[in-house]
Parts: sequence; C-alpha cells; structure tokens
Amino acid sequence: MKILIFLLLMAFSSFCWSEDDRVMQLEKALIRVQQEAQAIHQQFLMIQELRRNEISSSDATDLPGAAAQTTPIPKYEEMVRRQEDKKNRIAKYTAELDHLYTRFSSLNEERQALMEQIELLEKKTAE
Repeated sequence: MKILIFLLLMAFSSFCWSEDDRVMQLEKALIRVQQEAQAIHQQFLMIQELRRNEISSSDATDLPGAAAQTTPIPKYEEMVRRQEDKKNRIAKYTAELDHLYTRFSSLNEERQALMEQIELLEKKTAE
C-alpha cells in the first residue's frame, strides 16, 4: 500500500513538474517575443522619423528662385534626378514601415497566444 501511494505521489509530482517546466518554457518564449517586438517597434520609430524628415525636407535647389546668389542654378536633369531619388527613398521607407508593422502585429498575436497558454497551464496547476 505504501508503495502504491509513493508511486502515485511520484507520478503526480512529475506531472506537476512537467507543467511547471512547460510554463517556464512558455515564459521564456514570451520574453523573447516581447524583446523582439520592442526592437521592431524601435526600428519602426526610427524609420518613421527618417521618412518624416525626408518628406518635410526640401532642397533649396529644388525650388526655382530659392537658391542663394552664391549657389549655382542646378541643371534640370539634376533636379529631376534628386526628386526621383527622394521619391524612391520615401517609397523604400514606406515599404519598410509596412513590413515592420506586419511583423510587429504577428509578434503581438504570438505574444497573446503564449499568454493564453500560460494562463491555461497555471489554472490547471492550481486545480
């Protein structure tokens, strides 16, 4: 009889231990996801600021009559090339922001799923 009780206690403790291990693994995964989401958010903010600066910046040479007397008037082809370069940089920043937003959203969904699993396992362990 004592052996049966001992075996039942061992089985129960190993069952609880495996759930505790699973919770710890999920918590580690949650921390990893949160750190990655934070890094993605920081990248998003930096690129957003670069894009904002690119949009708001205007070269003095882009506007006719805005050039100082000491600055030579640029050629038309040079002005067009600069405008195209600026437009391409803005498009690149926009695409990168879209990519980062999508990645951040998927990490947020993953974080939510991990939190639900942790809560479920903790409820099972408490019962």
